[in-house]
This record gives sequence, structure tokens and C-alpha cells, in this order.
Amino acid sequence: MKPIRSLAARAAATAVLATAPVLLAAAPAHAAPGTWAAIAISVQTGNIGYSYEHPSAAAAASAAVDECNVRGCQTAVQVSNGCAAVAQAPNRSWGWAYAASRVAAEREAVRSTPGKGARVLAWVCTGAHQ
Repeated sequence: MKPIRSLAARAAATAVLATAPVLLAAAPAHAAPGTWAAIAISVQTGNIGYSYEHPSAAAAASAAVDECNVRGCQTAVQVSNGCAAVAQAPNRSWGWAYAASRVAAEREAVRSTPGKGARVLAWVCTGAHQ
């Protein structure tokens, strides 16, 4: 994973992260009701951590930050009974989204990323739903 080099991209991602995390329940995905998944990112290093099948949003967020394994990781997106994804564009800007399916979460994460050519770097779903 390449580190984020652009100060403008860092500032934009940090500003967006200040308003995150997104906490919303998506439509049911084949999982036990109330399970949570999360993705955390570090805008300084580009590290990503994720977690799934946790009993609470707080537990999922904490596990994702721990998995990110660097200082400064912040939870970008959390979802209950669905899928989440994060994407990054060549200009180092980030985007993320949640949805009822992996395909929909990936599509929306790419669409939410400022800049052209964004690609999905990580996704996570609760349950067996993808």
C-alpha cells in the first residue's frame, strides 16, 4: 500500500473523517440481527483495518482500528447487517460507503471518492452475504 503523499488529500480526508464515522444499518444481509462490521483507515500511512460480526458498533470500530495497526487510524464506516467498502483514487482521496450487498457498497465507495480512477481497497460484510 502506498502512503498518502498529497497534503490536500490528507486535509480533505481528515476533514471528512472528522464528520465520520457513518453509523447506519443497511438492509438485512444473511447474518444474525444486530451484528456489526467496520473499516478504519490511516490517512497518513494508507493502512486499512476491518472487522466483522461484532455485537456492537463500538466493538466493531475498536477491532477495525486495532487491525489497522498504526497510530492515527480512524473508523471510516460502520454497518449493521450489510456490507461496507473503502476506495481510493490516484490523487489519494478516499471514499467509503455501506449497502446491503458487497457489490453495491463497492460501487458507492468508488462513486463517493473525489477524483477519477478510484478503486476499492477493502470491503467487509456481516454474515455470509457478499
